[in-house]
Amino acid sequence: MKATIQNLFSAAMTLDADTRRDLAERLWDAVQPKEDSVFSEATWQEIGRRVTASDEGQVEHVIGDIALAQVRAEHGLAFSE
Repeated sequence: MKATIQNLFSAAMTLDADTRRDLAERLWDAVQPKEDSVFSEATWQEIGRRVTASDEGQVEHVIGDIALAQVRAEHGLAFSE
């Protein structure tokens, strides 16, 4: 049987979320090795730390527009569109 993107995707969707994430990371690394990345190793570690904190429910997610409004209000910044 010849593997197609749809077959592979369907098979991947039967995996649990953590395994799908690991598969996605492996596929991405095969396309864009970290050595060729614009990110440093420290940045990759920080990304991993933040993803883990998010996955474990340790952080509060805020919609971008709301976060920007909060920062502007805290620092007295005005913004007009």
